[in-house]
Amino acid sequence: MNSILLPTDFSGVSKKALEYAAAVAKNTHAVIDLVNVYSLPFIDASNVPPDYMDDMLTQKKEATLEKLKEFARELPAEVKGELLPVYGLFIPQEIKDLTSGDKYKLVVMGTQGENHSAVEKVLGSISTHTMMSAGCPVMTIPGEAEWKGIRNIAFATDFEPADQFAISQLVSFAQEMGAKVHFVHVETNPDIGGMNEEILMKNYPFEFSEFSVVNNKSVIEGLDDYIREHRIDLLALYIPKRRLMEKLFHGSFTKKMSFHSKIPLLVFHA
Repeated sequence: MNSILLPTDFSGVSKKALEYAAAVAKNTHAVIDLVNVYSLPFIDASNVPPDYMDDMLTQKKEATLEKLKEFARELPAEVKGELLPVYGLFIPQEIKDLTSGDKYKLVVMGTQGENHSAVEKVLGSISTHTMMSAGCPVMTIPGEAEWKGIRNIAFATDFEPADQFAISQLVSFAQEMGAKVHFVHVETNPDIGGMNEEILMKNYPFEFSEFSVVNNKSVIEGLDDYIREHRIDLLALYIPKRRLMEKLFHGSFTKKMSFHSKIPLLVFHA
């Protein structure tokens, strides 16, 4: 892992994400680049002199850079990277552009969890859209999460061979963090178990550090139970078909899990 990108709006939730990002950066020998995507209030550009617009943009950029400097003071010197004030109208698109190359191996950002207000709906939309569009894995940090280390990671799987794309990255990350990876499948059909578990394991071309099949009518409730029982610190998911999932995203499991989870969520996608 070379660099971590942390988008911030300078809120308390962003500070929580910064705490996690700093700890991950230390363990993985990475640096953290901070980005804030800023914009100007809506103005009828046809009635504003170009020089005035340029001045407004310059002042906004300088003010944003000062905020980034202040925000970065909480970072240990050894993990400080670049400060990136970026002008843009759609934050996930700007993050997608920044992560389109090989520089960033991870995006870490805060999420508000369940949406109860207009502001939370906007922030939730930003984090979930970023998870789907970023060019690297994305870790979202709930506002109520408390850093206690990452010792146990659960990888939620349907035991598809395509998981290999995510597992190779996840195992490398877990080794750097000194964490154990648990493979878990939630089966919603109460009649499935036993022989089917053996078949799934035989068809799955990876070794397990721990393997579990949980029977529950709800995937989210099943994962909740597993997370509590095994003291999971991070839940990892893999989305194999990003374009299709983008179309279905507003009703998707991943979005529901990102709002529901009280522990960090790490999302991989092809």
